Amino acid sequence: MDSKQAPRAWFLRLSQALLALGFNGSTVDTSLFTFHLNNISVYVLIYVDDIIIARNSSSSIDHLITHLSAEFAVKDGPLSYFLGIMVTTTSEDLHLNQEKYAIDLLNRTRMAGAKPTSTPCTSGSKLSKFAGDPLNDPTEYKILVGALQYLTLTRPDLSFSVNQLCQFLHCPTTDHLVAAKRVLRYLKGTLQFGLNFSKGSLQLNGFCDSDWAGSPDDRKSTSGYCI
Repeated sequence: MDSKQAPRAWFLRLSQALLALGFNGSTVDTSLFTFHLNNISVYVLIYVDDIIIARNSSSSIDHLITHLSAEFAVKDGPLSYFLGIMVTTTSEDLHLNQEKYAIDLLNRTRMAGAKPTSTPCTSGSKLSKFAGDPLNDPTEYKILVGALQYLTLTRPDLSFSVNQLCQFLHCPTTDHLVAAKRVLRYLKGTLQFGLNFSKGSLQLNGFCDSDWAGSPDDRKSTSGYCI
């Protein structure tokens, strides 16, 4: 078999095994499989050969692992790290952060020794496509902003600044790179920040707002939301 086809062949084999056990593939995310029967719910998330299993019944997960172990080499254990996200669980809550990923990013960008700052951007800052000189090689900027985008999975405090940086991927300037490095300096002082999920009833709250003609380039407004 062509090595390029191996991941696809593995996924097909694993997904067929899950479907045979009564799971349904998600129409939204092909890597997600769900099982619902009476009061039992099981969720399986796959990334190559790393699998997360969530359930509301301990017996159901034992049953699933037994069946999978009969066909695959399975190494079971509590979830602690997945795709750059660290997972810490207690009896009362679950905490997600990307501290290791952030430290690796600081090392790669040679910003590990930078002086931390208290905010990811200056108050009232508005980046413009006309400010600064075009970068000779925009690759560094594009890679950096892409890495910062992934950090927003557990760091919503970075979202506004990273959103601004994303607007200039086509033609970044020296000013935009300085702004991106400020986010790294803020990251240096907040490595432990993340998302915390506590036990309790689920209540979603949504907030939204918008400025008025805030863009210095085309006077367009920017809206935002938080859920």
